[in-house]
Amino acid sequence: MLQNLNLSCYISLKSWAILMAFKNLLLGIAIIVGGSIWLTNSKVLDTFETYFACGVFIGIINIIAGCIMIAALLTGKEKIVLLYILLEFVILFTLTIFTAMNNLNPEISIVFILVFILCLSLWIGLYNVYRFYIELQIYNSSSVEARVDEITCQMPPNYLASFPEKAVDTTTV
Repeated sequence: MLQNLNLSCYISLKSWAILMAFKNLLLGIAIIVGGSIWLTNSKVLDTFETYFACGVFIGIINIIAGCIMIAALLTGKEKIVLLYILLEFVILFTLTIFTAMNNLNPEISIVFILVFILCLSLWIGLYNVYRFYIELQIYNSSSVEARVDEITCQMPPNYLASFPEKAVDTTTV
C-alpha cells in the first residue's frame, strides 16, 4: 500500500532533498534566534532556561542536518543521505513530542498551528528523502555509475568461434 503512495506533489525527489536541506537550515536558525529573543524579552524561570537550552541544541542539530544533506547532494553518496535520514528522524520525533506537549493548552494558538503544519511537512519531506535515498542507492549500484559501457550483441552466440583451439589453455608453464 505504501509503495503506491505518492507524496512527492509532482516535485522530483532530488528537489525534495534540496528543500529539506534548506528547511533544516532555516528551522535551525529560526529556533536559535527566536529562542534568544524570547529569552531576553521575558523573565523566565530556571526550568524555561533548560527548555531554551534544549531548543538551541535542536536548532544546532537542524543546522548540522541541513549541512549533511547539502554534502550528500554534492557528493552523491547514499550513506550520507542515510545519516541525514537518521538524524532527521530524531529531530522530527523531538519536534512531534514538543508539539504534543504544547497541545495541553485550552486555547489553540497560531504558533501551535504553524508548528503542527511544519511538523507534517517535515514528515512528508522525510518520506520523500527516503525515496531519494532508494533512488540514489539504485543509481550508485548500477553500471552507469561504475563507468561500464554495456554493449549488447545482437548475434546468436557461436561457442566454437569464441574459443578457438589452443586459446583456452594459456596457464601452462
